[in-house]
Amino acid sequence: MRPLQLASVLLAAAALVAARELKQEEGHLWAVLIAGSAGYGNYRHQADVAHAYQVLRRGGIKDDRIIVLMYDDVAHSESNPHPGQLFNAPGGPDVYAGIQIDYSHASVTAETFLAVLAGNASGVPPPSRHSSGRVLTAGPQDKVFVYYSDHGAPGILGMPSGPFLYADQLHAVLTQRSKQNGFKEMVIYIEACESGSIFEGLLEDKLGIYATTAANGRESSWGTYCPGMSPAPPSEFGTCLGDLYSVAWMENADQADLTLETLKKQFQLVKQRVSQNYTYSMGSHVMRFGTLGIAEEVAAEFMGYGNTGAKKQAAATNGAAPSWAPQGALPQRDADLAHLWHKFASAPEGPAKAAALSQLSAETSARSRVDAAVRASVQRLLDRTNVLALLRAKFGGQLPLLAANGAAANGAVAELLVGEELPRPEGAALVDDWDCLRGMVAAWEASCGPLDQYGMRHTRAFANLCNLGLAPAALAANSCGGPAVGAGSKLMGPDAHIAAA
Repeated sequence: MRPLQLASVLLAAAALVAARELKQEEGHLWAVLIAGSAGYGNYRHQADVAHAYQVLRRGGIKDDRIIVLMYDDVAHSESNPHPGQLFNAPGGPDVYAGIQIDYSHASVTAETFLAVLAGNASGVPPPSRHSSGRVLTAGPQDKVFVYYSDHGAPGILGMPSGPFLYADQLHAVLTQRSKQNGFKEMVIYIEACESGSIFEGLLEDKLGIYATTAANGRESSWGTYCPGMSPAPPSEFGTCLGDLYSVAWMENADQADLTLETLKKQFQLVKQRVSQNYTYSMGSHVMRFGTLGIAEEVAAEFMGYGNTGAKKQAAATNGAAPSWAPQGALPQRDADLAHLWHKFASAPEGPAKAAALSQLSAETSARSRVDAAVRASVQRLLDRTNVLALLRAKFGGQLPLLAANGAAANGAVAELLVGEELPRPEGAALVDDWDCLRGMVAAWEASCGPLDQYGMRHTRAFANLCNLGLAPAALAANSCGGPAVGAGSKLMGPDAHIAAA
């Protein structure tokens, strides 16, 4: 290299170092990571979060500015073939190594998560074996990265303990934090079914928050690296190792130079991969919300400047968009069954196989029961109340099936209320009255038992009832009346039966 060229390179390197130091003087980078599930069958969510922790640590974010919430029952589960380790991809590294977990077991709740985000030290469990007591103390010059991985449903996110997290609750905390100058900018990534409903119609572009979600508000997100698919985990795992959206952004962060790649570029690459090259044959619609201008910044601003990657991606594509090889994936709720199915399929003939079959059958039967119970409750509402009249008054011109009469027509309307979204204004939030949705969930659970990570999908039906103007008492009066649908889910939150698997 000629002296002049060498001098130019050295000057450029010095300028980059100076720029990074200036950014550090202006503010710090914080992160909050949360896995919202429990149980070995949900291995992938805790592996996702552990992987995200490694991305941020490699990026240079210190442990005292990363807050991790994880039930932490998978790495040391008796079902784990590699005790004390977690893997987020077949043949990948142990992502559990060195992780510092702030909140575990029953401390991982919606209340704790919201208090951490709000910086409310009095709202988190006191310091103990399962609680560090730490909260987000970012200031007006700091940037914040938030990542969540678990099950979702229309308007809600799951938690391993306690009630669901509702979209309006999250929005209220984020809005308050923004108004109090509790950060300069925030980026949020959410892996969950129907995760677009967490921000759609809620997250304004003036808050300095940019969010992306694994799915829109009407579809499942997808698990990947599951038994029997390609690429598959070693057979001893017997469960999915990752989620498609999550591994897409983190494997990008592992390989790309995030000091050059913008959040917008990362979003485009993740969207392409998760959609299976825009075919959506086994994938979802990755979405983005909020202050979209933040996406023009390099990803390192929120994931750390140490993530310079192996530059494999840039070299391989020579600047062109990559074409991803088809990747096996399962809808999240089917991915939950993959563990139980593999357990049955791999069990030796005899008592072990019979026990595994009993466990799988119990789960599939429980799903059928909750689906039937919700459908029956909605049908009773149609038969006994003015719901059909309300539907015709509000949506008669938009839904032709409402013009029909008779039992068959009522059955079709019931299916609509349970499985589809009633017409809403473009860009509107899931519901107008979030207290009504909370009330509907409470009414159902009081009559029928807890909604688990499968049953939570029926918040779509409850939201429809709210948007019709019905009160939770109407659902309570027409629900179950017999044995609790979710009987047996007593230990924790919606993941109790999976944790026992």
